[in-house]
Amino acid sequence: MKKKDYIYMLSLFIITISMIFVLKGQHLFGNSIDWFNQHVMLSDALRQAIRDEGTLFPTYLKNLMSGVNIYYFSYYGYLRPDVLLGALFINIKMIDILSVYSIFLMILTTISCYLFLRNHLKERQLCFFISLLVLCSSLFFQSHKQIMFVNVLPFLFLMLKSVDHYFKDGNITGMILWGSLLIVHSYFYSIGCFIVYLIYFLKHYFPYRNNKKHIINLFKVYLSIFLLTAILTIPTLFVIIGGHKSVQALNYSKLLIPTFDLRGLLYDNYGCGMTYFVWMLLVLGLFKEKTRKLSLLLIFVMLMPLASLILNGFLYARSKILIVFIPLICLQIGYVLEDYSLNKFKYCFILWLIPLFFIQRPFLVLLDLIFSFIILYFGQKNIKSYFLYLLVPCLVVYLNNPSKSFLLKEKYQKYNNQEITTLIQRNEISRLALFSNTSQTMNQTFQNKVTRVSGYTSTNHALYNSFLYDTLKLPISLNNRVAQLDQDNPFYLKMMAIDSVISTKEVESYQQADQEKNYKLYQSQEVMPVVYATSQLYSQKQFQKLNYPYTLDTLYNNAVVEKGSSTYQSQFKVLDLGLDDSYTIHQKKKTNKTYKLLQSLKNKILVLEFDVQNKKPKQAVSITINGIKNKLSKITSPYYNQNTHFTYLISNIKNDELIVSFSKGNYKLKNLKAYTLDDSIIKNREKEVDSLSLENGKDLINGTIDVSNSGYLITHLPYDQGYQIQIDRKNVKSEIVNTAFLGCKISKGNHRISIQFKPKGYHSGFVLSYLGMMVVVFNFIYERKKKNEE
Repeated sequence: MKKKDYIYMLSLFIITISMIFVLKGQHLFGNSIDWFNQHVMLSDALRQAIRDEGTLFPTYLKNLMSGVNIYYFSYYGYLRPDVLLGALFINIKMIDILSVYSIFLMILTTISCYLFLRNHLKERQLCFFISLLVLCSSLFFQSHKQIMFVNVLPFLFLMLKSVDHYFKDGNITGMILWGSLLIVHSYFYSIGCFIVYLIYFLKHYFPYRNNKKHIINLFKVYLSIFLLTAILTIPTLFVIIGGHKSVQALNYSKLLIPTFDLRGLLYDNYGCGMTYFVWMLLVLGLFKEKTRKLSLLLIFVMLMPLASLILNGFLYARSKILIVFIPLICLQIGYVLEDYSLNKFKYCFILWLIPLFFIQRPFLVLLDLIFSFIILYFGQKNIKSYFLYLLVPCLVVYLNNPSKSFLLKEKYQKYNNQEITTLIQRNEISRLALFSNTSQTMNQTFQNKVTRVSGYTSTNHALYNSFLYDTLKLPISLNNRVAQLDQDNPFYLKMMAIDSVISTKEVESYQQADQEKNYKLYQSQEVMPVVYATSQLYSQKQFQKLNYPYTLDTLYNNAVVEKGSSTYQSQFKVLDLGLDDSYTIHQKKKTNKTYKLLQSLKNKILVLEFDVQNKKPKQAVSITINGIKNKLSKITSPYYNQNTHFTYLISNIKNDELIVSFSKGNYKLKNLKAYTLDDSIIKNREKEVDSLSLENGKDLINGTIDVSNSGYLITHLPYDQGYQIQIDRKNVKSEIVNTAFLGCKISKGNHRISIQFKPKGYHSGFVLSYLGMMVVVFNFIYERKKKNEE
C-alpha cells in the first residue's frame, strides 16, 4: 500500500464517525426497539456467565428462563470479542462496550471493503467511492439495531481478500481465521457468507480447474473452520434441532415468482439497502463478457425468493439474508464502473425501467434513475463526478435513520431503571418478576443478582415455551409467541417460585416490602419451592385429557409425571356471564367498553376464553381486559404468533366490572366461556411438599431434603439433555415432570441432592476446537517456514 491508500482509509474512518454523530445527535447509538432488550441485556448476561463460571466457555445461564443451557442464547454473542472484553472489563457498562464495538465494525467494514477492492480495481477513487456506498447501505441502520445482520461483513470482505492472496502464495490460514470470526459473530449469517465465499473461490479457481489441489485446500478451509468453532456450533446445533421458533407461513407457489420490487437490493434496511445506481450497474454488467456471469447470478439472487429461503436455512424467505452479497455487489459494480460503454445503454433501458412498476414511491425512484443515468453518462470521462451521486445514498441513509430510530437517553434510563436497581440491591430476592416495561426488561438480570423466569431468544426452549403458552395459556401480547414476558398470573407466579415482584400497582397475594419512588417491591413466601419432593402424583396421560382451565389447579396441586395415581378433581366452575356465544366487531378505531358482572367475584379467580376469527388477516387484532392484553398478529408478520384463542386469568377484579379495550378491525369472537375458582384452592400448597434446603456449591443445585413419602423430586429447571441428578452421590435417571421440567423419582428419608449440567455436544465441541486450534497453529508455522525458505 502507498500513502494515498492510508489517506483514503483515514478519510473513511473520519467520515464514518462524523455520520454517526450527525445522525444520532444526542441519542445513544442503539435502536429503540430490539437493541436494548436483546443485544445489550443478553450480552451482559453472557459476560456475567463467563465471570460466574470462571471460564471463556460457560455452559449455563441460570438467571434467565428459570435457568437454561447457555447455547439457547449463543446467537447473541457467545465468544464474540465484545462480550469477552465485557467479561474482562466488568465494571464498564455493556451498553458502552457494545456501542463502541458496533462503530468499530462499521469502520472496519468500510476499510476492509476498500482493501478488498484495491486487489481488483486500478483507481483508488473508485474503491473509495464504493466503500462510501457500503457505508450508506443497510450497514448503518443494522449496526445500531440487529447487529448480527451486518457484523459479519468486515470478516467476509477480509476472507475474500484472503482468497486473492491464496491464489498468489497458497496460504490458507487467513481464510480459516476470518471464516471462524464469521461464525463467532453470527453463525446464522455465516451460512450465506460461506456460500458467497464458495462462489468467489470458484470464480478464482476456474482458470486453474485442472489443478485439484485448490479443491482440496478449499475442503481444508471449511474443515478447519468447523473444527475451530466446534465449541460454539455443535452444542448450538443440538439446541436448534430441539428448539422452537415462530416463522412466517410460506406460500410455496410464490417462491419461484420473481419479486421485481427488488426489496433485497434497493433502499430497504432489511436488505442490502443500496440505491438504483447499483441496479443499473448490475444490468449494465450483463452486456460485457467479463461481468456477465456475476451479474446474472446477483440479479437472480435478488429477484428470486427461493434464493432467500435457501440462504435462511428454509425458515423463511426474508430478504435480509441478502446483505451477505454486498461484497460481490461491490466487486461487480467496481468492474462495471471501471470499464463500460455508453453504446450499451440502449440495451439496458427496459431492464432499468422494470422495477419502477413494482417499487414503492416510483416517482422518487425515477428521479434516482435519471440522476444515476446522468452520472453514468458523464462519469466515464471524469471519475470524480461519481462522488456527486453520493447525495442520493446520503439522503436515503438520513431518511432511513431518523432520530426516533435511535434510543433516547431518557428511555435508556427508564429501561435501566435506577429505582428498580436500588430495590434489588437492598433486598433479598431469589426469583423476580418485573411488571414495568416488560417487553424491554424481560432479559434483564441486574448483573445476575436475581433469577428471571422471563426471557427472549430466537432459538427458544420448546418445552418451556409450550408450558407457558399451551399449558398455562398465558396471554400473548406481542407479534410473536417466542418472547416470554412476566405475567400477573397467580399460577405463573406461584408455580415458578417467584418470591418477589416489582410493580407500580398492587399485586394480589403479595405484600409490599419496600418502595423507591413509584416502584414497589412485593414479596411472598406462599410460593412453591425452587426444588421440592411430593407424593401427590398425577398421570401425564390423564392430564393430557383435561381441557383448560381444569389443567391449572390440577397441575398446581399435583406433580404431573408419567405414572401417577392421584384422583384430584379440578375445582374450576363454569360461570354464566349473560353474554352471547359470539360477537362481531367491525370498527375503524379502538374502543373501550365496561361490562358489569352479574355477581360478585371477591376472593375468586376468573378465567375467560374465546376464539378469534380475523376477517382482515393483514391487520392485527388485540383485546385488553382489565389490563391483560392478547394479540393476534397480522398474518404477514415475520413471526406470526397464531394466537387465535384468547385467554384471560383475572385474580383481582375491582368493582365487579370488566374494562375491555377492542382494537380496530373486522373480526369475530366466538365460543365465549367463563370459569371461576376460589382462590383458597391455591393457598398453602407450598406447605404440603418437602422443600430442598439449598446450599452453596459448584453445582447448579446443592442441598439436603427430608422426604416424608416416596414420590418425585420436582425442580423448576426446564428439562434438557445434559442434566445429571445425584441423590446421595449416586446418579439417578432424570425425567420430564409437570410437562416441561426436570425431575426424578425419590424415596422416603433424608437425602443429599446435587444437580449438574453439561450441554449436549459440549465435550466433543471442546475437543474438536482444541484440535482445530492445533491444526491452525501448525499450518501457520508450516506456511511461515515455507515462505522463509522461498
